[in-house]
Amino acid sequence: MSKPKIHLTLFLFFFSIYALTGQGSIQSADGKIMFLLTQAMVENQSVSFSEMVTLEDNEGSKFSKYGLGMSILAIPFYLLGKALSILLGIEASLATQFAVSMINAFLTALSCLMVYRFARERFDFSPGTGLFLAAGFGLSTIAWYYSEDFMSEPVTTLLLLSAVYFVTGQDPLTRKRDLLWAGTFLALAIFCRLPVLVAVPGFIIYQWMVWAESEEKSVNALVMDLVRSAIPVIAVLILIMAYNYVRFADPLETGYEKFSGRFMVGLFGLLFSPGKSLFLFNPLTIFGCLSFTLCFQKQRKITLLFGWIVVSHLLLFSFWGSWQGGMSWGPRLMLGVLPYLILPIGFLLREYKQAVKIPVLVVMAMGILIQLPSVTVNIARYYYEMNRDFGSSGHDQILFSPKYSQLIGQFRQVAVVFENLDDDFQMAQMVSLAKKGERFLGADIEVVLENGLAVNAPNFWWYYMRLFGYPFYFWLLPPVALVGVIAVSGYKLYRETGDL
Repeated sequence: MSKPKIHLTLFLFFFSIYALTGQGSIQSADGKIMFLLTQAMVENQSVSFSEMVTLEDNEGSKFSKYGLGMSILAIPFYLLGKALSILLGIEASLATQFAVSMINAFLTALSCLMVYRFARERFDFSPGTGLFLAAGFGLSTIAWYYSEDFMSEPVTTLLLLSAVYFVTGQDPLTRKRDLLWAGTFLALAIFCRLPVLVAVPGFIIYQWMVWAESEEKSVNALVMDLVRSAIPVIAVLILIMAYNYVRFADPLETGYEKFSGRFMVGLFGLLFSPGKSLFLFNPLTIFGCLSFTLCFQKQRKITLLFGWIVVSHLLLFSFWGSWQGGMSWGPRLMLGVLPYLILPIGFLLREYKQAVKIPVLVVMAMGILIQLPSVTVNIARYYYEMNRDFGSSGHDQILFSPKYSQLIGQFRQVAVVFENLDDDFQMAQMVSLAKKGERFLGADIEVVLENGLAVNAPNFWWYYMRLFGYPFYFWLLPPVALVGVIAVSGYKLYRETGDL
């Protein structure tokens, strides 16, 4: 199979899995805000909207505090949703949310492809190792969960990885073009999520190291290379400041939370807390950390760039007031660094294959098992239950109490949801409320738990369509087709890649 065919097959494999397990709606508050901005730009040619998302919202015009890039990127998907609404006779609000909610299934599949390409083209790993690393990232980490909602982390993960891919290009004939592409992707990542700025010094240091090791140490050449990749970043920063001025009458006001100063709490929480630990929710990263020494021995400059990205994000979000990422699955804010903790594992497999192959495969399987309940049942259900039982301290219990960790609680939610599916009367009542657009904003938590369809049914779009009474060719044929694509593409990849 040629390289383009392998790439297409790999993309189809992951996209089909994400599309099959997608929720087909926007359920997070962050996602709803970004969707409303997309809707306002398309329908009203405005960057403000009026709909309330949380109880803290005030009446009147509202602005999104999140990056403009994600909402702009969603415009083609929103228009596709409007077209599907007309063609299929589905309510426009449902069709547009469905189309926009699928954007991260598409982007995360592209991230898996980029992990594979990086493994093959930058580290010269075997096809089997490349596929293993792509699957490790795409199925054994929180990337799988975040493929199903409209959040900005998946797109910044893809764009930042693409920037790293191009800046690490080795061909001197395409060096200038690669640097321009690297700067463009880095700028787009910043446009979608401003904290990506912390990665910029790592790119500068990498380019300096390349220059320092080159035969022609012309200062002018270094400056031109830096300028070439900096131009897109500077242009985006100017655009962001203009957007800030429109929103807040201050070009330097971003709308993000301020630093809390509780650095040690954030650092411990992101690394070791029962409810958000990077290693517990993404166990393969343990092998990634163990592989950094081998990676440094073989690829010193790339390893230092990887290390900068990981450490800078970790330090930034440890200071962040909302380091836990709100009502989320695992360490949401650290999603963007996962490729740099997965890719080094290839060196461990290459050097100590016989010793580590079985343990690595077992840990990968554990990671997949960890992600499954998060894509099967809405994670909000467990947060609601903990809030009902412990009040305002429920979130802290999830974060720091081992017996209340999401890793345990989410499996219980799966069992409860499937057990309650036998109550036909209650299910019919919840479907009726969902069709009426009932949002339960400000309602008692017990009411939400008893009547909210999104937290009481398997969180798959095709299952919701079945409950809503759509014809079988809307809810049955697409998942069957997706399963077929997964089986065929998976078999082709297995035949092509062979052993690790």
